[in-house]
Amino acid sequence: MSRKSKKVKATSLLPMCAAGGVFIGLGLGALMDNLVLVLVICALIGAGVGYAIDKKNGITYGRH
Repeated sequence: MSRKSKKVKATSLLPMCAAGGVFIGLGLGALMDNLVLVLVICALIGAGVGYAIDKKNGITYGRH
């Protein structure tokens, strides 16, 4: 009785990385007394990292 393995579809890491950037930005922004600027910068860095990882893994955004 062998089971057929199903191919698992890759999921995007971009939302998780962007959310991580937001949380890091909240912490650093509170320490630096400049919450909004640091929050936006960290969220953009997190989104960029997530996009780079997704591009490396072959995940596309949009129609195939």
